[in-house]
Amino acid sequence: MLTALVLQFTRDAPAELPRDLGRASHALFLRLMSEHDPALSQSLHQDDDLKPFTCSNVFGAHRRAEALVIAPGEPLWLRYTGLNAPVSGFLTALADRARSGSLTIELEGAPFRVTGAALDASVHPYAGSAAYEQLSAPYLLARDVPASRFDLRFVSPTAFRAKGQNLPLPLPGSVFGSLLDKWNAFAPIAMPDEARRFAEECMAISQYRGRTRMVRGKRGNVQIGFVGGARFVATNRDRYWLSLMNVLADFAFYAGVGRLTTQGMGQARRLIEVSAPESPRLRAS
Repeated sequence: MLTALVLQFTRDAPAELPRDLGRASHALFLRLMSEHDPALSQSLHQDDDLKPFTCSNVFGAHRRAEALVIAPGEPLWLRYTGLNAPVSGFLTALADRARSGSLTIELEGAPFRVTGAALDASVHPYAGSAAYEQLSAPYLLARDVPASRFDLRFVSPTAFRAKGQNLPLPLPGSVFGSLLDKWNAFAPIAMPDEARRFAEECMAISQYRGRTRMVRGKRGNVQIGFVGGARFVATNRDRYWLSLMNVLADFAFYAGVGRLTTQGMGQARRLIEVSAPESPRLRAS
């Protein structure tokens, strides 16, 4: 089961907090999970590279060079996703708590008043839920050759680890390889690892508009990632492999892309074309 929860909140007084709150969002997630299911929270503390959840930074506030400036009454939100049934169950329960008015949250020592929660895309565009089978069936069972062009928007700084170095570039093999690793870690049916080779050898970037951005952590630690959009095209129109690439592109909405997705990085989603090909405009799928 895949779930994306948007938690909405505000403050009644102004505040100035560190600009990047991905680590604080992660700490809040684990605290709330510990209240809900201590055993599950403890299991997620294990040092595994692939986690069945993501945590976003705070959206909605004004960002200065070094600080997040929050005005009284300003509508804020953050986003948590679950990639398996236990985490998705926790997020559903968390949404119920938020709607009942019994949930309070704190980030970097600052209290916030929770105003709502969304699990449905009709309520918030970054919320949603789906079974793995629902995500894959439209492509794997379709008779027609699926799309060979993939537009992804990288909403928060995204980076990959390659040969011991940080790589803030959306190379097809890195993007789809990252998604493949998470799919095979949590989906009920795995994809063949040859899908990674298809992305590396048969996918290319046709458009890219982005910029690098620093993410500041504790003790002066800095991560460099990119934000923006990229269009990937397949040079091989094989129906089977294109089906897998389409599934992975949709999966990005829940899984995130790249490293440190549990600490605010790698929030991404697929975009779809909504106008004539000669003058494309994109919107979130």
